[in-house]
Amino acid sequence: MEKENIIRMLNKTDKAVMTSLVNGEMFSTEIETNKALERSAVINSARKLLSLGLIRIDNITSTGVRLTALGKQYLTEGLPEYRVFNFIKKHGAVTYKQIFSGLSMDKNELNAAVGSLKKSSFITVEKDRVTINPDKEKEIVRKNSMLSAVEGGQSIDPEEISDLIKRGIVEQIESIREKLSITALGKEITKDREFAEEYLDKLSADNIKNWEGLRFREYSRNPEILNSLSGRSNIKTKFISFIKDAMVSMGFSEMHSNYVESSFWNFDVMMFRQDHPDRDIQDTVYLTAGGGKIPEGLLQRVKKVYERGFRRSKYDESIGYRKEFDGAKSSSLIMRGHTTATTFRYIYEFISKNKDKPAKFFSVDKGFRNETMDSTHLLELYQIEGIVYGDNLSVADLIGYIKQFYKRIGIEKIRLKPTYNPYTEPSLEIQAFSPKLKRWLEVGNSGVFRPETLEPFGITKNIIAWGFGMERMLNLKLEMSDIRDLYGAYTDIDLLRDISSAKIFSEF
Repeated sequence: MEKENIIRMLNKTDKAVMTSLVNGEMFSTEIETNKALERSAVINSARKLLSLGLIRIDNITSTGVRLTALGKQYLTEGLPEYRVFNFIKKHGAVTYKQIFSGLSMDKNELNAAVGSLKKSSFITVEKDRVTINPDKEKEIVRKNSMLSAVEGGQSIDPEEISDLIKRGIVEQIESIREKLSITALGKEITKDREFAEEYLDKLSADNIKNWEGLRFREYSRNPEILNSLSGRSNIKTKFISFIKDAMVSMGFSEMHSNYVESSFWNFDVMMFRQDHPDRDIQDTVYLTAGGGKIPEGLLQRVKKVYERGFRRSKYDESIGYRKEFDGAKSSSLIMRGHTTATTFRYIYEFISKNKDKPAKFFSVDKGFRNETMDSTHLLELYQIEGIVYGDNLSVADLIGYIKQFYKRIGIEKIRLKPTYNPYTEPSLEIQAFSPKLKRWLEVGNSGVFRPETLEPFGITKNIIAWGFGMERMLNLKLEMSDIRDLYGAYTDIDLLRDISSAKIFSEF
């Protein structure tokens, strides 16, 4: 393409980005700050300049740490061992009984804290009397202060913080910064006299009436560029269609629902404890809109099972959580965290009203998480949901469906291991081997729905279910190591469009 045509395609933001890069490399965030530009404007401009060959973009990956929900709780309260140490310091020599009665902490948490202090010689035990080691006070204070350091973004020795990571108080995260640099062609264009000319790129009522003498930015009529911008199905859309075809071929019917759900369908019917960490604002995207409509009869039955459990026979009973159920929380609206909310809507609308008929449903739809994006996590992700209702279903049936599905998709190197879910028992985590990363990745979760979740619907037969991560599955098929390569401003558009050359579709 001729230089004149390229220059006339550049808007003010494009020129501001290029001018910033003339004297050297810069991160996109630095350009935003220096030029007072919106982040989205810089990213869109960079993507355009990259396609025109005027700049290069290098993604610089860095690792860091942040507090988990538990870590933020301890940031306020103090680490368990720190609280125990201070309690002993305040009261002098104390007995174990005094420690356990004097601190309002979870019993397991308290046991672990006392054991850790004893092992590290922070406390001394003589004839059932526990005292602190004064020489260790500075060390316990420094250890507790690491939480504030993590929250403040300070650099910490990885070895010192490894224990907090193992305990789930701190987690490792990855971040990517985009380093931009100008190419030889880009530098040449910035020196062109016409580069400094102002071209209008938006029409207004005034400049339409008074157009004489105005210069307008041109849009490319180059066939190659127009062809590259033409619409076509991308590889994600094609893969979703492929998955749907596989599920239909296995006898499943598709479920449909909305992105916005009430906490009732997303949590309560699944017997998530109302103080479960997943309900925190750090993990769930809450909306300020009005409450969702909930079937009153079902709400009361869920409340009853939550608080008191149920009894069908002496071999089939539950005591519930023995905690009060707050129905006011049920109507709060959220961006659904998982498509299992849709599953329970279908259990209510179809299965509970046709208990004598077997049923198989699936969906491929989005869930939303309030978390930091990294190489294996997204804020928005597609989940492949599946449920089977029928007579005498067991874990063996569940494993059979999972293996059959992955075989049809073309991923055969999988393994299953026991795990925990609030709403299934037993539960199985599905892992697949990534040749690119040379390690096993979690690609899904599954299990048999707990009787507590089905009791409010009057269902006594088993329901087996699963949820698979679509993007992780596609990454495995494409032999990619970073899930972010499928999304974002710097995604390889050619890869997403080159369906024929990406050999990810097998016959079934």
